[in-house]
Amino acid sequence: MRFVAQTRARTAEGPGTPFPPLLLFAAGFLLGIWIHSGVALALRPAQPDAFWTAAGAALGIGGAALFAWGMWTFAVARTGILLQRAATKVVSHGPYRWTRNPMYVGCVMIYFGVALMANSVWPMLLLPAVVVLLSEFIIAREEQYMRATFRESYDAYCRRVRRWL
Repeated sequence: MRFVAQTRARTAEGPGTPFPPLLLFAAGFLLGIWIHSGVALALRPAQPDAFWTAAGAALGIGGAALFAWGMWTFAVARTGILLQRAATKVVSHGPYRWTRNPMYVGCVMIYFGVALMANSVWPMLLLPAVVVLLSEFIIAREEQYMRATFRESYDAYCRRVRRWL
């Protein structure tokens, strides 16, 4: 009974999260850079390399564009963008046709691109941990909220569209 009451309250307000998802990405990246400052583990020799800088920038820009497209799609659909706001519908157009989490895919792309430009392996080694924490503490809560709110329509969407790519 208590769980049902909590689920209904969260449904009216949005899924909420124990911490902001972008903070998780920032913390993982900054921890990697901090470790790198003590134990440098570079991807390539220290001299600037136009190819890797351009590749990192392209990945980061592509990720930022995907993130923005996901937010814009939610805004046009007039549904909750922030996790404290209630969702009004299952969005399945725009980037949500290919991934249930385009904003998080965009964050992963940004993170990886900036790690390439920073020439540090440590943030890349921490990225899987960031993704696991994101999946367990953020995405699982979001999916539970969406299932409680939209039931079969969300389940049908999940059958059609992958969580990541």
